[in-house]
Amino acid sequence: MSTPGNDTASTVTYRFATTGITCAGCANRAGSILSGLRGVISARVDHVTNTAEIKVVRDMLTFDDLLAALRPAGYGLVREAA
Repeated sequence: MSTPGNDTASTVTYRFATTGITCAGCANRAGSILSGLRGVISARVDHVTNTAEIKVVRDMLTFDDLLAALRPAGYGLVREAA
């Protein structure tokens, strides 16, 4: 799932399904990885619902940027099918 939220003209919040995140430690690590990216304002990852909510500066990061940051740790994001 990839759902943009209603934010300001300069930010957007995305919600994605996650993969590979099986415990609270994984969720914390994934959140830290995402939060460390330039352009990410906040990132919340939930291992119970397998979701991530990521608030970013609009037009600064792509889905592929977010995914590439998580892949080395064995985590993933799932965007909606077109």
